[in-house]
Amino acid sequence: MAKLVDKKSAPCATANICLFDTPPSQVAFNKGKWMTFSPSNPVDSKGPNTFNVFDSAHFFQLNKTYLSFKLQLVGLKKMKNTAQEEFIPTVAVANLIGSTFFNQVKLSFNNVPVYDSTHYAYKAYIQTLFGENEDTKMGFLTAAGWDNTDDLDNMEKRVISTGDGIDICTPLFLEPFQTEKLLIPHINIQLELYRNTDHFCLESQYAEMTGKLQISDLKLHMRAIDVVPSATIALENRLRTTPAQYPFTISKVKMITIPEGRMEMPFNMLYNDILPRRIIVGLIAPDAMEGNLSKNCFTFAHHNLSEIQVDANGTMYPPQPIKCDFANKNYAQAFTRMYEELGCISNKSCPRISYKMFRSGFAFYVFNLSPLDSTNSWELMKNGSTQLFMRFKEKTPTGGLNALVLSQFDGMATIDSFRNVTVTQHRA
Repeated sequence: MAKLVDKKSAPCATANICLFDTPPSQVAFNKGKWMTFSPSNPVDSKGPNTFNVFDSAHFFQLNKTYLSFKLQLVGLKKMKNTAQEEFIPTVAVANLIGSTFFNQVKLSFNNVPVYDSTHYAYKAYIQTLFGENEDTKMGFLTAAGWDNTDDLDNMEKRVISTGDGIDICTPLFLEPFQTEKLLIPHINIQLELYRNTDHFCLESQYAEMTGKLQISDLKLHMRAIDVVPSATIALENRLRTTPAQYPFTISKVKMITIPEGRMEMPFNMLYNDILPRRIIVGLIAPDAMEGNLSKNCFTFAHHNLSEIQVDANGTMYPPQPIKCDFANKNYAQAFTRMYEELGCISNKSCPRISYKMFRSGFAFYVFNLSPLDSTNSWELMKNGSTQLFMRFKEKTPTGGLNALVLSQFDGMATIDSFRNVTVTQHRA
């Protein structure tokens, strides 16, 4: 005779035998539609460009917000080779040009700053590299200019010619725009876009290349939801006692300069208030950031780093420094920790970065300061200082290095019945 393994185990049946159940019916929404907005100022290739979405009666589905625009290469002049023969230099756009075209993005609700992204290009690149699966990158994000090549010096898929236009449609990599919650009506949304320099956005083997990118037909696309009156009234009544809450995990990017000729960077103060949830560190050559056309601005080389460690209010992550010997291809700990600390192993969603790629421009060092990998809950807010230590096997090169540090913190925006906006987040 069959019996339960444990008497506390409740009897159940699989869904395919539940022949008389019907699915629930959605009754809160009447319809959804796409709305397109033009900039408040004339589109200028030098920027900034500003969008103002004024006092709409619609609920907006923020995670379905896109920018579309066209880019054209202009002003490219012929050059002469050593034999005095004229030729047109090959020019390519930066990876993920739909997002990396912009250096800073500011977002405000009712004139209250909600988000201000410095180094937006690097934030968008890292978030795409680690946060999106391969199917999304190889499919959907190719419309934003994503190039999934393993060879960072291969510009073939990103080449642009004079007169050719690139049609771009890209999501906004802003944490407030990645929530599934609907933004309540009567909120004035202001979005400001500041572009990167042409030398950052373009690549060429020739430093004398004269081409520039010209932007046109810039539009903002948002998904608007028409909610039934009874649900709208119920939400407004609830807002009188409880504000609408929009929690998010916000990313802050900062650059630390490492002078040339140094063998180590002693513990450098990153933050002196709230401890972050996670820290991602990468090293970049300064001239690549400042517009050396022959260098890929998204090459995160190892630069012979030999040790790295984070001090979070006296607690070392990890307890012993991560040791690397790139000359002898010994960096398994740093490579494995990148996957583990990103939560890739537990979430079964891994970026396609191989052991060889790690030392060839994808060297990221990740430190998870949270007890768990869960992104569904907040961490307790802890005060203290966060410091970074690095040591190199060889002296840092001429011109020094830039250490890019992307840190994640918990944050939240609340909106009450009077449409007063309050933002709680770490201030870098």
